[in-house]
Amino acid sequence: MGGPPTWQLATAVYVPLLTGNLSVIGSGLIIYSMLVHGRRTKLQKPHHRILLAMSIYDLFYSLVKAYTFLLTPAAGQPGAMGVPGAMGNMATCRLQGFFIETAHATGAYNSLLSIYFWLSICRGIKNDTFTKYEPIAHVLIFVVFVGFAIAGVVVELFNPAFGFCFIASYPPGCESGPGAPVCERWPPRTMGLMYEIFAQMWVQAYIVIVVVTNAAIWYKVHKQEKAIRKINQRSLNNNMERGLSQRKKETNRERMVAVQSTLYVVAFIACWIGPTAFHLADWIAGFKSFWAVLVIVIFTPLQGFWNAFVYARPTYIRLRRKNPDLDRLQTVKLIFFTPDPMAVAAASIFSSRSPVSAAAVPSTQPSNRLVDDDSFAEDGEAEKDASPAPLAAEEENLESHIKDMPPDCSGIGEGGRLHNDEYIDNI
Repeated sequence: MGGPPTWQLATAVYVPLLTGNLSVIGSGLIIYSMLVHGRRTKLQKPHHRILLAMSIYDLFYSLVKAYTFLLTPAAGQPGAMGVPGAMGNMATCRLQGFFIETAHATGAYNSLLSIYFWLSICRGIKNDTFTKYEPIAHVLIFVVFVGFAIAGVVVELFNPAFGFCFIASYPPGCESGPGAPVCERWPPRTMGLMYEIFAQMWVQAYIVIVVVTNAAIWYKVHKQEKAIRKINQRSLNNNMERGLSQRKKETNRERMVAVQSTLYVVAFIACWIGPTAFHLADWIAGFKSFWAVLVIVIFTPLQGFWNAFVYARPTYIRLRRKNPDLDRLQTVKLIFFTPDPMAVAAASIFSSRSPVSAAAVPSTQPSNRLVDDDSFAEDGEAEKDASPAPLAAEEENLESHIKDMPPDCSGIGEGGRLHNDEYIDNI
């Protein structure tokens, strides 16, 4: 039976040994940071809980992609494709297919993360409100994708394919051309639809969700900044200056969140746009290429790697700005191996350039300043109530101009105000 050249098979199987392990390290660092050092701090924040769940699914996916050669059927086993060094069988092949299927939950969590940021910025939803419904999302994602993975195993949908075991006809290469064997299960004519149902329709839906929600977030931020620039052209008294200053602070915070949300989206799309594009090209036009497979095996296992950078970025920037003598390695250690990097970095033990060790890091209680979702709103309301007396006519006009700006995702009204100060400290 003909098939891809041995060098192509080996390349497709062994390249993920690098990219998959990079993602294992990235997701592993996020999980370690959350579960070991962040239970009472980082995990109080919905977006960190979402990122933790995403990283757990990605960890298993990255592992089975990195060690494809251990799971691919070896020579002499049913379904063997002639991959050099392969050590698996059909059971391990289906195990890989199972975890690749559950990996589509990472896209669901990317979408949930974007929806959370959108609700916080554009709808003013508080964390305690979001937290009430968050468990439903976790359970639903688990049931759907673990359910699909189990179904794929039961109906023997996961079979050896070029590069890895996933949705494929069996035996490999069946009914692919003249002289090819007849398929025992799942002939090629059914594969496009099954791949769409079990995999790509989810990815396509995720891309729509994350693009739409992030576009709405940026529209909101743009409208706020435009409104503030317009108000800045007017002369304001002290009362109005304080109100405008608060709105500027909120706008800057929301821009930070928008950037962070967009970076998570870019990481997701960069990893999954290749499989989506090549699946559609194959389904619609019968396009097949080794280079398409190579793009898939290089980029899809990398999401955990990019997520680690995005997760560390805001704290890294703040640590380096406030502590320019802190070297890069120390900064990374603080981010992933301490519960409150900013507080630890401020301690005198880091005034020197000595290496960071577990013994040197002081034990600190988690700060409540980022935990209570209502505290920021209450502080803002207290400031508002304490404002001096009635504004003059022109000042009232300016205040009216601010309040009349559309809420939600079209201005800086109350509906779009963030209620949590956590975004300043650690997105």
